Amino acid sequence: MPPKRTVVLAAAVGLLVLAACEAGLVGGGFEVLENRSFDLRVRWLPPPQPPAPEIVIIDIDNPSFAALSEAVGRWPWTRRLWAELVKFLQQGKPGLIVFDAIFSGRESEEADREFAQAMAEAGNVALSYVFVNYQAEDVPGSRPATQEVPGAVGVEDGVGLPPLSPRHYKADLPLAALMKAARTLGATTATPDRDGLNRRVALLYRWQDRYYPSLALATAAQARGVSAEVPARLAPSELRWGPEASGLRVPVTEEGLLVPRWRPDREAFPRLPLWQVVCSFAPENCAEGKRFFAPEVFRDKIVIVGASAAGAFDVFATPVSEFTPGFLVHATALDSLLSGRAISRPPAYLTHLLVLLLAGLAMACVWGLRSALRSTLAMGGLVGVYLLVAAVAFDRWEVWLPVAAPLTALLASFAASNVTRYATTGRELRRTRQALSRYMSPKVVDHIFAHGGPDQLRGQRREITVMFSDVRNFTQFSEKRAPTEVLAVLNRYLDAMTEIVFAYDGVVDKFIGDGILCYWGAFGDADRHAQLAVTASAQMVAKLGELNENWRAEGLPELNIGIGINTGEAVFGNLGGGKKVEFTVLGDTVNVASRLEAMNKEFGTRIILSENSRAALAPEVEVRLLGQVAIRGREQKMKVYELLSLSGGETSHERPAETPARG
Repeated sequence: MPPKRTVVLAAAVGLLVLAACEAGLVGGGFEVLENRSFDLRVRWLPPPQPPAPEIVIIDIDNPSFAALSEAVGRWPWTRRLWAELVKFLQQGKPGLIVFDAIFSGRESEEADREFAQAMAEAGNVALSYVFVNYQAEDVPGSRPATQEVPGAVGVEDGVGLPPLSPRHYKADLPLAALMKAARTLGATTATPDRDGLNRRVALLYRWQDRYYPSLALATAAQARGVSAEVPARLAPSELRWGPEASGLRVPVTEEGLLVPRWRPDREAFPRLPLWQVVCSFAPENCAEGKRFFAPEVFRDKIVIVGASAAGAFDVFATPVSEFTPGFLVHATALDSLLSGRAISRPPAYLTHLLVLLLAGLAMACVWGLRSALRSTLAMGGLVGVYLLVAAVAFDRWEVWLPVAAPLTALLASFAASNVTRYATTGRELRRTRQALSRYMSPKVVDHIFAHGGPDQLRGQRREITVMFSDVRNFTQFSEKRAPTEVLAVLNRYLDAMTEIVFAYDGVVDKFIGDGILCYWGAFGDADRHAQLAVTASAQMVAKLGELNENWRAEGLPELNIGIGINTGEAVFGNLGGGKKVEFTVLGDTVNVASRLEAMNKEFGTRIILSENSRAALAPEVEVRLLGQVAIRGREQKMKVYELLSLSGGETSHERPAETPARG
């Protein structure tokens, strides 16, 4: 467990990260990133449901401009054309005809009268208008403008919709005669985010203490038969208008805005070029003289007439395109209103909870898993899982889960915790690693730190294989040589033997004078420790032969060693406290290995194995049965073997040694 000072520092760093994330959240610092994440979800996760089948668009596109310019003239076209269009569509008995155009100026008395008469006879035409921001024209000290705008509706406002200031806004309305002939009116004022993209659509506008529906909402209300006399109920999460069964019900944001289910496919809604529709009722205006559509095509349809042509200047930046025609914005909003399927946003407190949760999980990864690799993999998993949950929530349930703030909190907390850990416990871990590297191979040290780190050193019981080696007659050698020469020879010997132990993933417990105590199986290789120990012992004997050749050439006497190997349970861990702590192995298994090493003198052998070690070896290891021996401190005798070769068979060479067994 980390020291108290480290815990306090980690908690302080975590709180600082949380405070910074919360400050950014409250101050809108994550708005840009969050909006971009929404745009990606819109583009990558199109809605699985098709759009409302009753929506049809008549598109005033570039080919229509080219095809009709000679017959109709330059834009804006005469209102006689729109009157003829209404008459033609009305023959097919459409549900509604919606003009995404503001017929505000006068044309000619006759043309205006024809258009108004056609709309009045149809009785199902919706016109649009816009609240224009003229703040730049505002004169200090001027009084708010007063203007009568028809089409206001009753609203039970549970959101507190912010009003459009009469000082800064005015309504750009259609001609009075046209408004009177229209079935309904709707506003088309855009509500872009700070980056200029229209992700959210206003359904209601509050102006001069009255509420006015958007074009999409007014159209949907007419399509559902909702009376304007019935007040709409605007709550922080939902808009309801009309009867429970047949009225409108759609999710909204806390600000009362609609987040429609945008469709990346620009052709999701049926789009009929205006010139083809005109040719269908006035073929003389078209070069081909062909009728493309019968009026029955528009039966019960909501026909939206709008412009995508470059000269119409009716485009908006949306999540699907920087140049989205206005009629697609209204059609998308209308589709969400008719289906009741729109994107809902969780309440703000959920974002704060997610920030807290993910920041806490990041700290838990760093301080709980400890291994840098495992904590990084866990972090990657957390990020992936959260993104998957956010994608599924958006795709299946139309829920916009916040991504920017929670993931920023996750990554910032992970980075800060890693820096803190590196500066505190990391320093201690590096010291521990350096200390372990003195008597363990790098592979074993890596294994320890990948599986719990220093916790593995606190004491464990496990089956291991212990090897004890000792130099024969080293005392006599040292008495006849200078101390520096003795140490030089001994260091060369110990260095060579240690390298072999490390090469076979062993742990050098300690040097006892000229003796070496080492073991295998404490960390990893749980099923191969006996084989590794025996292989290492054979290599040690072979290496000693090379050293003896060098010493003989230098005029130094040769050394001889004895090795004892035993397999069994032992306890290993840190021993001692205060200023003196030693990592060591304890138990009867160690004592037996020491006794076996000493028996090499009596049997005239170099490497002796216990029967437990023999049983754990590969079949090809060649041994010779020396007999049964009594080990001091043990009641039962033990079979012991001499290692002959690492390959060559076993049974044919297992025979009693000539030297009698100890009793």
